Amino acid sequence: SRSIANVTFRTGDTDLDAAFVAGAAEHQIQNVKGHRLVGGMRASVYNAVTMEDVQALASYMKDFEAQHSLSPRSN
Repeated sequence: SRSIANVTFRTGDTDLDAAFVAGAAEHQIQNVKGHRLVGGMRASVYNAVTMEDVQALASYMKDFEAQHSLSPRSN
């Protein structure tokens, strides 16, 4: 089974996924590229991740969403 500390997500477009990963790196957000066989993105939120780290990721995600006219989607 998968760890609940790994949050996986996608934009729905592989080019946008790549843009998200590249932009995250520019914001010093590292290692969000998903598994090489599965794709998408993955945020690991283990105990060592600070609240500031999580807030930085959430802020970047919101900015990326707005810049690319994406809307939140629930499953």
